[in-house]
Amino acid sequence: MQEPREHTSNQEVTVELSREKQIALKVIEGNHDAFAQLYDLYAERIYYFALRFMISKEDAENVTQEVFVKLWETRDRIDVNLSLSSYLFTIARNTIFNIHRKRVNEIAYLEHLSNYLESNQVRLENEIIFRDIQEQLERIINDLPPQRKKVFELSRKQGLSHKEIAEQLNISEKTIETHIRLALKTLREGLDQ
Repeated sequence: MQEPREHTSNQEVTVELSREKQIALKVIEGNHDAFAQLYDLYAERIYYFALRFMISKEDAENVTQEVFVKLWETRDRIDVNLSLSSYLFTIARNTIFNIHRKRVNEIAYLEHLSNYLESNQVRLENEIIFRDIQEQLERIINDLPPQRKKVFELSRKQGLSHKEIAEQLNISEKTIETHIRLALKTLREGLDQ
């Protein structure tokens, strides 16, 4: 595609507007030849306009095609008393905006999805590690001597105080402290391995 002309005289603008109005009337009626003329008149300008805001030439070409598809689909809404050029560039601007908004939304969604999957993976890994540690702790507790196991479970699982355990098992609080200290030492050593 070639660069569009930059400078036109007032007379050329008036002739172009009149020609544009005639073509617009035919397009409204569904005339394919008039639509092709309109495409020939504006496609390059729309393309270069889109190229300034899009990442690639392919994107700009897609915007150009989309503009003319939308024009054809909405031809019954064309107001021949208004500038067709302005109407086309408004469609182009809105199309570009929608493409960028969609890309931003896609990026945000992908980031959200990635974070969600990552957090779920971390949570799942943590749950697996937690379950493994719990199972290992249960094995170590089950291997404790019976009296030490009972004291430890009454203290840690049922939340009883040393005094309550001593009364329930009919042993001294000092013995309870010793059993818990030795149980904790065994647990630390077992987890370190």
